[in-house]
Amino acid sequence: MNILLVSQCKKNALTQTRRIIDQFAERCGERTWQTPMTADGLQTLYKLLRKTARKNTAVACYWTHGKNLTDLLWIVGDKSQFNQQGRVPTNRTKRNILRNDSENSWQYATSIQLIATIAALLHDLGKATVGFQDKLRKSRLAGDPFRHEWISLQLFLLMIRDCNTNQEVLTRLANFADHQQITPDWYKELAKTEKNDLSQLPLLAQWIGWLIVSHHRMPFLMPVRYKDCQNKQKDDFDISGLTIKSFFKTFKAVEQWVRNFNIEDSADFWQLKSDITLSQSWLKKLSRYASKAINHPPLMQLTNIDSLLLHLSRLSLMVADHNYSSISINDEEAQKVEDILIANTNKSQQANQRLDDHLLGVANFTARFARLLPKMNAELPAINQHKPFTQRTTIKRFQWQNHAFDLAKSYQQLSEDNGFFGVNMASTGCGKTLANGRIMYALSNPQRGVRFTIALGLRVLTLQTGKALRERLHLTDEHLAILVGGRATKTLFELENQPQITKNENEINPETLGCESTESLVDEYIDVAESGIADCELGTIIENSKARQLIYAPIVTCTVDHLMQASECLRGGKYIAPTLRLLTADLILDEPDDFDQRDLPALARLVYLAGLYGSKVLLSSATLTPDLIAGLFDAYQAGRKIWNQNTGRSNQGIICGWFDEYQQSVEQIADTVNFKHHHTQFIETRIAKLQQGVIRRRGQILELLNYPFNKKENLDAGYALLAQQLLDQAYHFHLQHHQHDPQTNKKISVGLMRFAHIDDVMLLTKQIYQQTELPANVQFHLVVYHARQLLLLRSQLEEKLDRILNRSDANKLFDQPEIRAAIKNSDKQHHIFIVIGTPVTEVGRDHDYDWAIVEPSSMRSIIQLVGRVWRHRPEKIAESANVAILGSNLEAMKNGNNLGVNSACFTKPGFEQKPLFLLKTHKTEQLITSEQLANINAIPRIMTDSQAGLTLAELEHKVMANLFPINARKSNYVTSYWQTDLAHHHCVHLQLISPFRLQEQPQDEYICQLDDNGEYRFSYAEIAWQKPNEQCEDTQNYNFKYDNWQFTNPLIQPWLINTVEQAITQIAEYFPDKNHYRLANEFCTINLNSETRWCFHPYFGFYKDRG
Repeated sequence: MNILLVSQCKKNALTQTRRIIDQFAERCGERTWQTPMTADGLQTLYKLLRKTARKNTAVACYWTHGKNLTDLLWIVGDKSQFNQQGRVPTNRTKRNILRNDSENSWQYATSIQLIATIAALLHDLGKATVGFQDKLRKSRLAGDPFRHEWISLQLFLLMIRDCNTNQEVLTRLANFADHQQITPDWYKELAKTEKNDLSQLPLLAQWIGWLIVSHHRMPFLMPVRYKDCQNKQKDDFDISGLTIKSFFKTFKAVEQWVRNFNIEDSADFWQLKSDITLSQSWLKKLSRYASKAINHPPLMQLTNIDSLLLHLSRLSLMVADHNYSSISINDEEAQKVEDILIANTNKSQQANQRLDDHLLGVANFTARFARLLPKMNAELPAINQHKPFTQRTTIKRFQWQNHAFDLAKSYQQLSEDNGFFGVNMASTGCGKTLANGRIMYALSNPQRGVRFTIALGLRVLTLQTGKALRERLHLTDEHLAILVGGRATKTLFELENQPQITKNENEINPETLGCESTESLVDEYIDVAESGIADCELGTIIENSKARQLIYAPIVTCTVDHLMQASECLRGGKYIAPTLRLLTADLILDEPDDFDQRDLPALARLVYLAGLYGSKVLLSSATLTPDLIAGLFDAYQAGRKIWNQNTGRSNQGIICGWFDEYQQSVEQIADTVNFKHHHTQFIETRIAKLQQGVIRRRGQILELLNYPFNKKENLDAGYALLAQQLLDQAYHFHLQHHQHDPQTNKKISVGLMRFAHIDDVMLLTKQIYQQTELPANVQFHLVVYHARQLLLLRSQLEEKLDRILNRSDANKLFDQPEIRAAIKNSDKQHHIFIVIGTPVTEVGRDHDYDWAIVEPSSMRSIIQLVGRVWRHRPEKIAESANVAILGSNLEAMKNGNNLGVNSACFTKPGFEQKPLFLLKTHKTEQLITSEQLANINAIPRIMTDSQAGLTLAELEHKVMANLFPINARKSNYVTSYWQTDLAHHHCVHLQLISPFRLQEQPQDEYICQLDDNGEYRFSYAEIAWQKPNEQCEDTQNYNFKYDNWQFTNPLIQPWLINTVEQAITQIAEYFPDKNHYRLANEFCTINLNSETRWCFHPYFGFYKDRG
């Protein structure tokens, strides 16, 4: 390859660059090199330049080839030295001719900086009390009766006593040295108080006071401990009446926030040890920033403090507090002189920072970080000019991506100015994941490059999506980070997905990509804008590797939990990195409708924040309900409106996009009513197209038998009758939907039985093994799959299922060793392989079954599950039923002959709720229409049908409409979050009553070790990790019982079996330096409900002990 290199480096960077490039190429000018070079050599040069790049580095590399063709390959360092084609300007001017920066500038950036810095100077005044100083000096770990931030607030209120305007407040602070001389005993009235009326304070005083008191923990209105309490508060508390004025009027020291009623003696915490405000350097800094505030018109003209100002000022203060507190000063004089006020101690419990130094240090850091905020989006790494994003596909079923890309690109500038909210509803197998990335790339500013986050609900989906995108986009882990909770989960996934070494291991099938492969030379290099932010600016924020990746990586694929802390964090700084991610990257929410409806309020809060921080949002799912989409649009629009106001943009309407394999459209929309109208038009066209397709999943309803579930002593008989019915139906489906083994001509099918709860799965499985009246010449192979299994055993089972049920090549099934062994061990002609599992089978697994039997929970779960039938075989058409649905769900069956009418049976999972959303019947035949049954697809989810009555599908639509009451006269606990006149950004009441992923029952983490005799030993993980390489002696075996199953029925045999010993032995070869105790501690883990007795078997996992 002929390579041309041009350097626009300055100062020492030019010397460094010359030193490196001179080793690879000959100069043909002062700053120019040209040479032939191999691809490997160029890759080495690229890495060396990136490794040594500094702020004055700017090197462009060009590939000259063909007839007068020159392509820009990459730029290392400062991209502003070149244009998009890599050309250098003839002349430069410092005048901002285009004025984009000034037009889109943060109008209140300086206001944020000034107020946050003033709050930083005041935030820890409450640490000057006798009680707090004694606690630090004597290393007491006990809590405080009143936290120091509450005392700080009271001191601030005394400082500004009798100030009635913003001008008076700031003037008092600017001249506080004079005020102290006039009233030296200004703080003598500091006394125990649990309540303040702050509603009469001037606006800026409220802002400063709120920052002071919330800099560790967000306020809440009352203690919330129990689920019943949460539900009561959703109904009773006037959520829509919590105005900002009423919030400040009833401001009080709430238990669990800043008050601890368990400590009664609080006198020392209301008495100052000495007056910290006498520090001359502190007074000078306070005077400086208060004076600046007085002379800053945008601040003085503010009429309200919106949620963006609140969040970013608190962010600046907390980043500074975290960073400066982490600095080890170890003031020796302060350690010796007890009269010196200190702010904190070191690891040795010795005085670390003086209090006045701490206040000044935090203030300096706050001012610096606040200045950085407006620049952060442009300074963090981004991907520019990456061909896999722009490469057009000629494969017919992926060509809609080209149109979507072109359409999005034509709206790039409008979306930059007005925001973007999109919906991708393309069907499975149409390349939605890659299309989402291409749409976001098209919408990105070509000068800055693209940064986006793909947030998903499940770990396994996150890992799969991240891995697929890395391959398809030719990105490294530096450019595309994959973040999931639990290191062990990711380690096991990577081990199971190690690439097979073949001759074509680096080649990727265009059919898989949805695009043609690009030239290999170009794929090697990723045009990334380097970070213009020094690590020291972020400090402790990026000490954690996950936080660093979350902030720095241009593309992040993560579980949504990594972002949720931005809105859901109640205390501490865990929200900082997610907030910076939302502020600097666009958001793709993948399958947001897979979340439980109880999690949707938190999801809406996240979407609101994405709009508030100026990001674009794209929802991706083929089964999104109209009310959910409209609700999330309403949230985004409310947030984006505030962003536009703060950045000098007009609110002309959000750019909204709809995409699927049939149509792509974009509209500028100013209100939710108009949005719903356009969405309905899009859905009607989509439904018409879907109805023209062939029927691939046809359903039937199993007859309701007289199951004797209503009496506890008859439970086994009820499960036995159902088990026989299930096996009969499985055999019936097998005869219609089997495949022939080409070697033996035996008939094989793989089916799925899905039930709502693990306990029902286990009771049914026991009865299935005991069935004797079975069809002749049939062998059943049964595997149980649910979430309550040791991590290692579940991971290895999922690896086998993923491989066996990948049926893109239908005949590949017969090459799987687990299938071949099962066929070989039985002379039966018919082999029916059954996966019996819980809702984990519905989402997250790319499995292809021949047929399915489903316990109904909701229309959503049925649609998700039937998507696993013939998933990889689009050519198959359902001439007869291939999905059977039970006549009701098991919870209803256990409620007698009336099937539990007037009680909520279709719940957990399901949408039925007391008292508003109860079904009139629990018979499946009356809950699913004949039209829905004849062709099971996404239509009932994406369009409401009021003519159908209260079906399962309509129940879901009613619940969604109730969650997001768009244009209702009164907001609820979901929509109140984005009402600008309410105080739900001043407190976390909504987060407490509608938390994300509420854990209703406390859980313990256990590990399972094997002793020298092969016996199971269950221990608490935290105890086992105290000596990770040894057998844990402290066991909890009394909570566990090994259930010794007998597999005496030769016609029904367990399949895909594994033991703990076999699993550890298998994984040990990858970790030769770890013994089996250490491997067990890392991988044989399980989270189980506390105070519950469990049965365990390695084939079946954990289930409740009925004895």
